[in-house]
Amino acid sequence: ILVVDDDEDIRTLLEHTLTHAQEFESEVALAEDARQGISQLQKGPFDLVLSDQIMPEENGIAFLMEVKERWPQTLRMLITAHTNLGSVLRAVNLAQVHGYIEKPFDPLEVNRTIYEALVRRQNRERGQVINVSSVQDALKLVEDFSSRLSGTGPGVVRVGLTLAFESPVDFNRFTFELMQTRGHSIGDVHVFEGRYHVTVMLQPPGS
Repeated sequence: ILVVDDDEDIRTLLEHTLTHAQEFESEVALAEDARQGISQLQKGPFDLVLSDQIMPEENGIAFLMEVKERWPQTLRMLITAHTNLGSVLRAVNLAQVHGYIEKPFDPLEVNRTIYEALVRRQNRERGQVINVSSVQDALKLVEDFSSRLSGTGPGVVRVGLTLAFESPVDFNRFTFELMQTRGHSIGDVHVFEGRYHVTVMLQPPGS
């Protein structure tokens, strides 16, 4: 994982947070601006880049756009001091970021966000994205997969299941239904090749 931020305290805090994550193992490289970030990427490869939105010389969105063009397989996330919807949408549209982290951040939330983005990519690479045609079919799949986790032992806490919807209406209904009536949580969401993808973090029964 590459962290690009001109604030040394933020770089140090993220390095400590990511290297001590329980959800995944990672090596962390640091850069204080876009130029150093590109230099690190040329030595790569990196699974994920975290970039601050506001940096001297080149802003985070422009930097992540370059990352997208030159290293398209690398996941991209934006670090922002304030939740500015306009900036986030611009980053999604231009740099196709896979999420954002807001300062001041909760280390547990940082790790969860990164973990779920990694799960989403792993599912897509393994062909483990399931196309669903209705909300009821999607809910049934979630419960079927969840019930299978009951025999996996206490070491399994959450497993990501990625579903793809053709209709944004079904996608919205499913996420609402899941959040209102089920014990699972919504992870990464994105649009890919015209389909609305959502990663559900399954909660094993009795956990």
